[in-house]
Parts: sequence; structure tokens; C-alpha cells
Amino acid sequence: MQHRVKILRGIALWLLPFIIIGCALLPPKKEVAVEAPAEVGEKEAILQLAMAEEAFKAGNLEEASQRYRELAMAFPGSPQAAQALLRQGEIDYSLEKYEKAASWFQQVIKEFPLRSEGNEARLRLLRCYLKLERFNDAVETGRPLIKYLPEKSQKALAAEIVGDAEAARLNYAKALKWYVTSDELAEGDKRIFLAAKVDIVLKHLGRDEVVALLAEYPETFPNLQLQTRLVEIDMESGQFGVAQKKLQSLIERWPEHPLVDTWKGMSAKIDEWMQVDMTAVGCVLPLSGRYQAYGDRILRGLVMAAQDFKNVGGDIQLIIKDSGGDPGVAVAAVRDLVMDNKVAAIIGPLSRVAAEAAAEEAEKLWVPIITLTQKEGVSHIGSYVFRYFLSNEEQTRALVEYAVLGLDYKRFAILYPDDSYGTRLMNLFWDELDRLGAEVRGVETYDPSQTDFAEQIKKLVGLYYPRVEDETSEWTEGVKTDKGSSAGLKGQAPGGPGEEELTPIVDFDAIFIPDGYSQVGLIAPQLAYHDVTGVKLLGTNLWNSQKLVEMAGPYLQDAVFVDGFFSGSGLPLTGRFVESYEKTFGGKPGYPEAQAYDTVRLLMEALRQPGVTSRPMLRDALLGIRALPGVAGIASVSPDGEVSKPPFLITIYRRRMEEIQVDFEMLEQQRRRYLEYSTGKDLQSTQRLSPAYSSPMSSTGR
Repeated sequence: MQHRVKILRGIALWLLPFIIIGCALLPPKKEVAVEAPAEVGEKEAILQLAMAEEAFKAGNLEEASQRYRELAMAFPGSPQAAQALLRQGEIDYSLEKYEKAASWFQQVIKEFPLRSEGNEARLRLLRCYLKLERFNDAVETGRPLIKYLPEKSQKALAAEIVGDAEAARLNYAKALKWYVTSDELAEGDKRIFLAAKVDIVLKHLGRDEVVALLAEYPETFPNLQLQTRLVEIDMESGQFGVAQKKLQSLIERWPEHPLVDTWKGMSAKIDEWMQVDMTAVGCVLPLSGRYQAYGDRILRGLVMAAQDFKNVGGDIQLIIKDSGGDPGVAVAAVRDLVMDNKVAAIIGPLSRVAAEAAAEEAEKLWVPIITLTQKEGVSHIGSYVFRYFLSNEEQTRALVEYAVLGLDYKRFAILYPDDSYGTRLMNLFWDELDRLGAEVRGVETYDPSQTDFAEQIKKLVGLYYPRVEDETSEWTEGVKTDKGSSAGLKGQAPGGPGEEELTPIVDFDAIFIPDGYSQVGLIAPQLAYHDVTGVKLLGTNLWNSQKLVEMAGPYLQDAVFVDGFFSGSGLPLTGRFVESYEKTFGGKPGYPEAQAYDTVRLLMEALRQPGVTSRPMLRDALLGIRALPGVAGIASVSPDGEVSKPPFLITIYRRRMEEIQVDFEMLEQQRRRYLEYSTGKDLQSTQRLSPAYSSPMSSTGR
């Protein structure tokens, strides 16, 4: 043993010098930075999050947003970063920056898919899709979440949002089913809110869809809502007896249900509506105030119609209410006519605001109302709202089709006032020219109060801008001496006035001037003064005044304009109407009187239909009227409630106005051939695209 110890000591002494030398040769030890413990970083993140939250709650969104972003960059992947990114999305969402908000929520989902913030971000992303009208994305993204999300409340919210997206896509039956799914998962007051959404989408469902859904939900929610909607459909179609039986059954079976008051109200309304005097027609007119003159003219036409139809066995009672042009008074008048006078329908009002207000009230009360306003879109308020007024579209369509298809004109200029009416008519006229392949060679506008139109006329015919000799010869080569090309095209830059006297370059066949007779009476002589001759002047119903002929008759020969009525028409009905009016009131009737007369004719035609015993049936009968002859031409009622008819085409010959006899059927054939050629589609079997293809004249009187 001692011998082995001695040997080990010797080896150690022998190795000692080598060990010392080796240690001396080792490189010096490097200093390494020591990271702070994880707890220190977490505390800093929590502190920064608290400061950001404090700014957020104080309403300092800009400061809070900056702090949230800095936190997310400094501590990526941390729980605090997840909360910061989610809150940043909330801020952008509240500021209506939905694209940015969606990107933040997508980042949360990507980086924290399994955390609660990820699930919350998924729901908030769906809301962004709704705001961005990305309804398909909302549906496709939201459907899987019903199974994926852990909490029932989250599943319920996802189903509700998918329902909102389906409703926005007009898939109302699908929307209802998603709301029902959400209701099954929701609790408390949320279910009341969902029931309200179900009621909203139910308004858009027809009978077949409701019956199918009743089979799917025979006992559970929303069975009673579906039954209520079915009763509403019965009421809308005039089946009051059927609806009343269903309501009584619901009330008896479910006397304590929250909908019982609704059912009783519907039952009372049916009792009231079944007490309708189908010979009574209400009239809401401005017989005082700003529009009294127009109201008086309408009233004369209505009284004449009532008297004429009484003589042929069509007795109706007119009940007149004065609106004074006030929308509030008009609404009260509609309510009184329905509740107290039990009228079958209402005529009027005239002004835009009064007509809109009265139409909304009539729609609530389910009474047909034929408004006489020039305001477009009033009939879109509801299915009981109609409008009878010569539209701007009908005027421009008839003018363009007559000029392009009837006269074979291809090039046009437009000179219009810089106001809402002039701009609207200019655009409509141009659109119709584009539709038929014609072109606009010049466009100029002027101030409505202007009396000197030299600058605009010179621009139209190339007299305003300087031209070199070569350009002039090139422009006029191959064109009649008074034809060429014009300035004033869309987008052309203005130039300075030329000093030389130049030949007018008239490269258009007609000029459209959508303005009143007083301005046209000034423009026409000035066109002739600047040698703009040989072109046809076109206008709207604002030209229809004998004063225009007196002002500028020699300069308006063969000009053409349109109007909804022409007292000099060869229509037999028109002639008898004018003669009777002159005997009764003195003077010739105009469009307001003819419009009122034909409105009563429309109602009488609908009331004469077999089985029309209620307001809904009267509404349906009105919607079915096609090609009804009247003193102002042949009228039809379109599915959207617009009463449409082709306008009269009128020309000026010597010192009088004359109706232009137009074969609109021939023009329609030409239009079809052109559209077939330009679109490659066969239009022979399609319905007429425009009511303007029926002439105001009967086919035998052309």
C-alpha cells in the first residue's frame, strides 16, 4: 500500500511542471452579459400595458395606440403583446379604420392562435368583414367558429354575425336560421335582441319561404313569429277573412304570449280596413300657400274626371284635403282620409317633401296613393306608393330615339344651364345617345341668369379658339360649308378668343337645350346671328309655351320638344277633354289638368276589375294596368309603381305648335335591330324595354 502511494506521488511531481505551463498558455476568460431574470421582463411588460390601458380609458387613443405598438415590439410573443395587439385593433375599429383593424386582428390570430385573445380576435375580425362589406368572407370565416370556439357566448355571437352577413347578401331565410342557432346558444336579454332580428328578416320572406320554415320549426322558436308573418302576408294580399281566423286562433291558444298584443292590434286593423268605402277617393292638394296655383289646376282636372265618369256609371266621391304644401299637414290629411273617411285610395300631394311624407304614412296604413310629384324615386317607398309624372328619362329617351332612329341623326351638341336641372338632363341625353351609338360633338354650359350666349355658341362652332389656315381647310374638307367640327368637347382645355373672323364649323345635326322658354327664346336668335343654321333644336317640356313662339318663332322652325300633354293633339279623347274643359272653365287645359284627369281614369279602371273589394286588391289591380288610353296618351303602370307613358313630340311650324305623328312601333323595330347588331343578342322575344315605344296616337289614327 505504501509502495503505491509513493508511486502516485512521483507521477504527480513529474506532471506538475506540465500542468503549470498548460494553465499559463490558456486564453483569458471572456466576460458574458448576464440576462435579467424572466420576471424582470414580464414586470416591465405589465407596467407598459398598464400605462397604455390608462391612456386608453382616458380617451387618449393616439398615446394609447403608440404604447400598445411599442409594447408588442418590445415583448413579442408575451401575453401582454397579445392584449396590446387586440386593443390596437379595437382602437382602429372605433375610428372606422376597418382595414387596419382587420390586419391587427389577423396578426393576433396568427401569433396567438390558442390564447383567448386569438378567439376574441376571430370574432372581431368577423365584425370588420361586415363593415367592409366582405360578406362572403364573414360567412366562410364564421361558420367553422360555431364548432371551434370554446364558450357558448362566443359561438352565439359568431352565429349572429354570420346571420347578419347572410341578411346583407339578401339570403334572408339563411339569416333566420343562423339567428335561431344563435338564440339556442344565447342567454338572457340577448335572446330578445335576436328575436327582433328574426322579425326584421321575416319582413323580406314570401309565403313559400315562410311555409317551408314553419315545417322546419313546427314547435320551437321562431314558430310563432313565422305564423305572424304568414298572417301579414294574408293581410297584404287582401285575404282579410283568412288572416282574421288565424289571428283569433293564435290569441286563443297563446293568451299570455308576448306577441298577443301584436295579434290583437292586427285583428283590430283588419276590422278597421274591412270598413272601406270603395267609391271614396281622397285628394291631398296644396289649395293654399306657395303651390296653390298648381293645386287649383289639379283640382279642376279631378272634378272634370269625376263628373265625366259619373255620367257613364262610374260614380266616385272625391274628398278634398288642403295640405298647404306642408308635409306635416299632408300626413295628418292622409291619416284622416283613411281613418275617418274610409277612402279606397288617395291622389296627391305635389311637392317633393309633402309627397314623400304622405307616401310614407300611406304605406304604413296600406292605402294606395298616387303622388303627382316630379320627385323621382318616391314610388320606392313601398308597394302602396305610385307616382304619375312625366319623368326626365322619358323625355330624353323619346327625343333621342326620334332624332337618331326617326331622323337618322348621328351627331349632337348640348348647350345647357349650369344648374341641377340642366346638368341632370344633359347627362340623361348623353346616356341615351351612347345607348344608340350616336356621338356628342360639342358641350357648353352657361349661367342660368345669362342673356348673352355668344361665347358658348362660338365655342360650339370653332369661332372662339384661334385656327391656322391649314387646320381650317382640313376641318372643313368634305363637309358642307356650314359643317365641320366644334370645340367644347368633354375634357377639352379652354383657349383664348381668336381675333380673325372665321367660318362657323357646324359638325352636328342637332342641339339639345334643356331650359325654359324664356332662355331658349334668347338663344335661338343668337344661334342664327352666328350663322349656326341648318341644325334642329331639341328641348324639353319647359319649351311648351306660346310665348316661345312669340319671342323667337322664326328661329325655331322645325324645332322639336316633348311634353306630357298637348292640347292640339289629334287624339279623340284629348279633343273631347279640351272641348269640355274650355266650356267648363274657359281657356285650354295643360299638363296638370290632364295628369289629374288621367289619374282618376287609372283608379276607375282598377276599381272596375272583378273582385276588387279592398285596398290591397285595388293596389294589385293598379299594378296590372297596361296600355290604358287617356287624354294624355296611353299609360301603363310598371312593377315599381311608376305610371309611364310616351310623351308627345311637338314641333313649331310658322306661328303655331303642331304634334309630330310618330310611328313608334317602327322606331322600336329599328332600335331592336340596332341593339341586336351591337350586342349580338336576339331581342325579338323579349319584352319592351321602354314604355316610350307606344305612340300617344292610336295605331289607326297615325
